[in-house]
Amino acid sequence: MENIIIGTAGHVDHGKTTLIKALTGIETDTTEEEKVRGLSINLGFAYFDLPGGRRAGIVDVPGHEKFIKNMMAGLAGLNLVLLVIDGSEGIMPQTREHINILQLLGIKDYIIVLTKIDTIEEDFLELVEEEIKEEFRGTGLTEAPLMRVDSLSGRGLSELKDKIDEVSYQIEQKSTLLPARMHVDRAFSVKGFGTVVTGTLIEGKIKLGDELMIYPSGISTKIRNIQVHGEQVEIASAGQRTALNLAGVKMLEIERGDTLSVPDTMESSWMLDVKATILPSAPNPIRLWERLRLHLGTKEILCRVVPLGCEEIKVGSEGFLQLRLEEKAVAKQGDKCILRTYSPQEVIAGAVILDANPKKHKRFNEDLLADLSVKEQGKGEDLVEHYVAQNPKIFTTTEEIVKALGLEKEEGEDLIRELLVSERLLELQGRYLHSKKLEEIRDKVVHHLSGYHHIYPLRKGMGKEELRSKLGLEIRGKEVDILLQRLVEEQVIQWDELISLAGFAVLYTPEQLQVKEAIERKLQEAGFTLLTIEELAEGKEEIRELIDSLHEKTLLRLDVETVIHLDCYQEAVERLHTFIEEHGQIALGEFRNILDTSRKHAMTILDYMDKQKVTKRVGEVRVLWGK
Repeated sequence: MENIIIGTAGHVDHGKTTLIKALTGIETDTTEEEKVRGLSINLGFAYFDLPGGRRAGIVDVPGHEKFIKNMMAGLAGLNLVLLVIDGSEGIMPQTREHINILQLLGIKDYIIVLTKIDTIEEDFLELVEEEIKEEFRGTGLTEAPLMRVDSLSGRGLSELKDKIDEVSYQIEQKSTLLPARMHVDRAFSVKGFGTVVTGTLIEGKIKLGDELMIYPSGISTKIRNIQVHGEQVEIASAGQRTALNLAGVKMLEIERGDTLSVPDTMESSWMLDVKATILPSAPNPIRLWERLRLHLGTKEILCRVVPLGCEEIKVGSEGFLQLRLEEKAVAKQGDKCILRTYSPQEVIAGAVILDANPKKHKRFNEDLLADLSVKEQGKGEDLVEHYVAQNPKIFTTTEEIVKALGLEKEEGEDLIRELLVSERLLELQGRYLHSKKLEEIRDKVVHHLSGYHHIYPLRKGMGKEELRSKLGLEIRGKEVDILLQRLVEEQVIQWDELISLAGFAVLYTPEQLQVKEAIERKLQEAGFTLLTIEELAEGKEEIRELIDSLHEKTLLRLDVETVIHLDCYQEAVERLHTFIEEHGQIALGEFRNILDTSRKHAMTILDYMDKQKVTKRVGEVRVLWGK
């Protein structure tokens, strides 16, 4: 890989800092207290060139038990760990604790470095090596190379560098295509420059002038300067130790534990859903509402735990938890984290983030447990399908999917294509919905329209907004149209002005036909003397329904209560056209005269013509629309 970040781990005073100085020539114990006490308190950083010509960053993490918090901050973004063991002492308590943490965080690549070998007899070294192999049998370190080194004499250093170079080619390259993300492990102010932060760029690329956002605070900033291994650069890539000079940010506005990323690509949350693995050495099971310390990225957060699907998670077992945080955090699905007891502080579990922005759950919910199991398995197309299916919105875009799941855009597009081929997802005008969602919507539409036709058999159909309201969908107007058009294409519905089931038509009984003919006759006889629905219905609701069914067929509703026979209205339009073509315009009184009706009725007909864009009012007269 092009960029490699190496971390050291091991018991206090086993020679981590001395080894780094021997490899790099850089002293990583920088504070006076560290030098006086002879141990690392804060994170130390250095770099050196590998035989293959590439440059490796190296993080010296504290080994003393009181500084485990700083050690875990240093693990964010590591590719390779040098497990440092004093050849004269062998494996010690902090060695085991460091290994537990590293294994729980999913770090896969190790080199075991046996130090101080010039002071140890060969027979004893061989015994220590046998002890190490036995201790790590069945763990992720079983196949790890074991190298002998003496940092003071330089013995074994060249071979160690060669081995690091060899192993580095086998390490999985971090993605540079995802949005840039960096956990801040140090923040300080430099006179004349302002705020500077350091960390390992774990995803993406950044360049001078890029806008970033500080999470979880949401403060925006811009990159003023970038340094990688002490050299100014214009671009930094995933896998590099990076120092950033940030514009417009005060020291009080950023701290260790914050995350820098592209604006609007992450969301802060008070809760996390995780799959936890409890160490066999944990003192107790994890129980409901226990207060623990969560180590996520470079941040430590106090939290309460809620076991899901069980009363407690037993020692040496696995289970789902919801973490209720005491301050906001940001994470992505798949991120690893560590849980420690509140007091005394002891590592008890590792966890993987399954949902970085969950809602509160009922603890014993079979659907929830099934959802978390899908997320845990992590198969790409299943995760995309699950996200689209569970999204409260009907439609989802590629951008939303990629952002929510932390995928590269090209990877997300490939997974979506697979799901479209298998018809687990459907694409409608560039938007995606799950096939089961469409099936549910289709069933609901048929149900509501069937009920509507049963109650109102003489109505042509239901209005779009009324149907949308009954469906209870979180959906916008245009998206409603897209769904309805799909159902029209499937011949589920017919949609003109109103919506009805495909094949539905108003059918009249013989008695209704008699009433219909009587109403039409009355309206024809009335001509331009308008009648009201109340006059025609004579207080009978079933007749009002029948009149509604005739709208735009044989009669027109000019307003809420007034109706006219369709033939009479068309004749009124013809008379108006003839008059305006001869005179250029028409006044209300003139229209009343040519219809031989009352001023009130003439005004009602003209107002309707205005709405239908037959006429247009200009002052006190009307002209033809468009003239």
